[in-house]
Amino acid sequence: MPLKALAGAPLLPSREASPENETVLLGLRDRPFMMGEKYAGQQLRASREGARPEILKFHDAFQRQLRALGVPMFAFTFVRSSSAQDAAYAAGNSRAQAGESPHNFGMAVDIVHSRRAWDLTRREWAVIGHIGKDVAARNQLRIDWGGDWETIYDPAHWEMRRWRSLL
Repeated sequence: MPLKALAGAPLLPSREASPENETVLLGLRDRPFMMGEKYAGQQLRASREGARPEILKFHDAFQRQLRALGVPMFAFTFVRSSSAQDAAYAAGNSRAQAGESPHNFGMAVDIVHSRRAWDLTRREWAVIGHIGKDVAARNQLRIDWGGDWETIYDPAHWEMRRWRSLL
């Protein structure tokens, strides 16, 4: 029987609500941490200036869902300047140079776990991915998840679908 969140709703979308996924989700929860100052500060970390309304709407809805589930996560970055993008590329933290990333145009967000940052297992990221994709679908937002990509695995990354065509 699936675990319940608010008002008897399953923790995960019904197609993903297996006992194994529910157990993984429980391992990501940390409600006490979410009551502290560090979590509150993390929620203000990433500047929203220059981020597109669609990506902000996705982020806000995703965060509401994660908070309801007790999973502490935060936006690490929305918008990256050209110099920050080139620095991320040079450090090996991005495969995109300036002008090649949706972050340079406010069309992406990287969302990480508040206590473990990027250090989640593939299974844990998959559960987060299911939640985010469900949030996007329910809000009729065309968002792609970096955990689904075949050429690179970037599970913290969410971007507007076909963002280049929106430039």
